[in-house]
Amino acid sequence: MKRTISVSIAATALFGLVGLTACPGGGATGTSGKLIPEQATIMVGIDVGGLMKTKLYTDNKAEFEKQSEYKEMADAAKACNLDPEKALSSILIGTDGKANVVAVLKGEGLGVEANLNCIAEKGKEKNGGKVPFTIADDGGKKILKMEGDKGTGYIVDGTTLVFASAAWTGAVKDLIDGKGKPAIDGPNKDLFARADQSKHIWAAGLVPAELAGGAKSVGAEPKDMSGSLDLSDGIAIKLAVGLASADQAKELKKKADEAMPGAKIGAAMVGLPAKAVETIKIDTKDNQITLEASLTNDDIKTLKEKAGALLGGFGGGMGGGGMDDAPPPMPVEPVAPPPSAAPAEPAPAPAP
Repeated sequence: MKRTISVSIAATALFGLVGLTACPGGGATGTSGKLIPEQATIMVGIDVGGLMKTKLYTDNKAEFEKQSEYKEMADAAKACNLDPEKALSSILIGTDGKANVVAVLKGEGLGVEANLNCIAEKGKEKNGGKVPFTIADDGGKKILKMEGDKGTGYIVDGTTLVFASAAWTGAVKDLIDGKGKPAIDGPNKDLFARADQSKHIWAAGLVPAELAGGAKSVGAEPKDMSGSLDLSDGIAIKLAVGLASADQAKELKKKADEAMPGAKIGAAMVGLPAKAVETIKIDTKDNQITLEASLTNDDIKTLKEKAGALLGGFGGGMGGGGMDDAPPPMPVEPVAPPPSAAPAEPAPAPAP
């Protein structure tokens, strides 16, 4: 799984292009959704363009730009006619939770062959003299051949790239040609539609067996999940997990309610405002257990300041040199997930 996910991260990044955006939605019902094979059991959408317009991003952008690699990557992108803040507008990822993954990227100039060749040359400088990918013709389609066994990229049009692991390249080819059945029309279409695809980050799918097995210790058998992350005013998360039965959902809620007092004490210790803790809502609906929680931008600012002060205090105490020797607060980069760091693994269960 980790290897195939690196396909979409390394390949899709195009020499760190994803990293230029700082944070990774793109609804599945658009053109991107038509390029994810029906075999996908998990989908993740990331509205990169929308995230870049949020206060959370703009307030933290300066901190991110201080990172040593940012300017280098931004300059490389600009030299290749790719605006760092427009070259990636959305990411849609589909996977079976095992060894197969497809990532659809959209952005201004992202599928222009000249821009991609330029990026490949820039990447060569950081890749021991080897280009990370080359553009070739494959049955009338322009493809990006990745160095080593890292999947294949397809240039769909001037604003769209699709990266697929080896086993799904045939299915992706068919979908580009308007053949086959996409995941949004496949057996899991109703599950994918459960997620609020209007939010900045959303995910839905079947819970992988290895994750489901880990939940048995708390008496739960998760079958599927859906959720979203909205950064319009801070961070608001919604998550729903479908369990094997309604009884399991009720029992899990009972355990969560019993743990809540301790969680509130722990939250206060790290500086989380009491009003933020009160936004946590855990409920059940049939066999689903649901969670809602949010932090405003002011809550995040407060948490950041208190966390920085706490780290500074630890540094002074442990070093024995007093507060004058304490390290400055650690910068907090824009929240998100992934994918650009992407994600993060693009495996979306549970939701980003």
